[in-house]
Amino acid sequence: MEEVCSKPVLLLEGISKVYPGTVALENIHFEALPGEVHGLIGKNGAGKSTLVGILSGLVEPTSGTIMVNGRSFSSFSRSRAKREGISIVPQEPEIVLDLSVAENLFLGELENCSGFVSWSKIRADAQRILDRFGLDIGADLQARDLSLSERQILLILKACVVEDANVVVLDEASASLSRNDAAILKRIVGELRESGKAVLYISHHIDELLDICDRLTVLRDGRIVTTRTKNMLDHHSLAELIVGETLSSSGPERKEAGYIGEELLRLENLTRWGNFCNISFSLKKGEILGIAGLRGSGRTELLKAISGIEPADAGKIFFKDKRVSFSTPSEALRMGVAYLPEDRETEGLIQTFSIRENLLLNSISRFSRNGFVLRREAGRRAEEIFAGVQIHAFSMEQSAEELSGGNKQKVVIGRIMANAPEVYLLDEPTRGVDIGAKRSILSIIHGPLRAASGVLLTSPGLDDLMDICDRILVLYKGNMVREYQQKDFDEKSLFMDVQGFGYQDQRGGDECRAV
Repeated sequence: MEEVCSKPVLLLEGISKVYPGTVALENIHFEALPGEVHGLIGKNGAGKSTLVGILSGLVEPTSGTIMVNGRSFSSFSRSRAKREGISIVPQEPEIVLDLSVAENLFLGELENCSGFVSWSKIRADAQRILDRFGLDIGADLQARDLSLSERQILLILKACVVEDANVVVLDEASASLSRNDAAILKRIVGELRESGKAVLYISHHIDELLDICDRLTVLRDGRIVTTRTKNMLDHHSLAELIVGETLSSSGPERKEAGYIGEELLRLENLTRWGNFCNISFSLKKGEILGIAGLRGSGRTELLKAISGIEPADAGKIFFKDKRVSFSTPSEALRMGVAYLPEDRETEGLIQTFSIRENLLLNSISRFSRNGFVLRREAGRRAEEIFAGVQIHAFSMEQSAEELSGGNKQKVVIGRIMANAPEVYLLDEPTRGVDIGAKRSILSIIHGPLRAASGVLLTSPGLDDLMDICDRILVLYKGNMVREYQQKDFDEKSLFMDVQGFGYQDQRGGDECRAV
């Protein structure tokens, strides 16, 4: 490895970002050196996404200076970031599905071309890159035919190899990668280091950061806690720095468990190979059961299996003591099991519909008689939900696409409430919303949703789960490793279990791991 240069290629000085009522980042001083992999870690809400947003030009800092190769900027645009040699690989693959692999790899270069384009050369160059890293993918293959892991590694190759950036920011880049593609990512990062590039590597996985990075910076509550070389850290000391000594609540005041009634949902050894295996638990009326785990732990796939999106390969599901196997979320909803997807923008909401239309989308049959819609009854129900979940809008006729992220999420929650289900499957219901909307959504779950139903809830944030859950189950590499009762909730212990500390895999290794 080349000796790391002491002069930073990227320097953040006094960067702060303040939203109404929230300090997302406070006085951040951070540097990225050529030939170095600099890790960034912190709990959800620590400020990592805001920092990436500033570097990519999507978020304007409230104060501070960004310096790239000695040039100073108060803020970036996305095009400026690219011109200055900063390339971002986001958490969610930004792939043009209707284009080929080769076209996606060289899309930015094609946009800058004028005149003749040699498609044969582009395809040949793309195939050479794919072959160089051992990817069994053809350059002419349509992007829509790629797996999620393959789409992510394609983006990584585009940013790290094609664009030839001086600073590469990898934001949770390994979360959706298969084991083989994760090994390719490690090789790519090593080559970037050897060639003198600066890499900012963001991950929730402690073992991954300690394996790949040269230095690590810990963010907590929008502030930098420490920056240290990896030889000054181990798993436990890094975990302590991430969690901190004090716990803060981001939701409603934690309450003792209320009335817990009869069993509504039960899983017996539910398995989907490659995602999770031998999952067994029960959910009762009036109970909120949390599923904790890192991205890729199998938590999202578990809810999809229950709801019928991705059927399980083995095991049993019981609803109200009757064995069931839902083929679609619509079938599950008709029987009383409602599913809230992780991605509300593409799976949970019709953007061009009004709020009223979205709220009644899945329940209009409840207000139909002999082929006619009872508009007055349907309208009253929509108004009840609109007020109950406190959607902030001019009226229910406002288009969903005009709403903030938090209010969009409330619409999706309200829509499944309209069916009065007995079980709610909620996959990251506070994802991507501001702190005010998060408090409101957690209060809805803790209040009207649990009142007459059982709630199964996933969240990457332990604070959210500890605030409102009666029990928490921890998933690691597709296996259920521990169950916590509310009286035993402890953030540090939960964090250690989520990271897999002390976990001994006795069930076949990676065959249960989410990929």
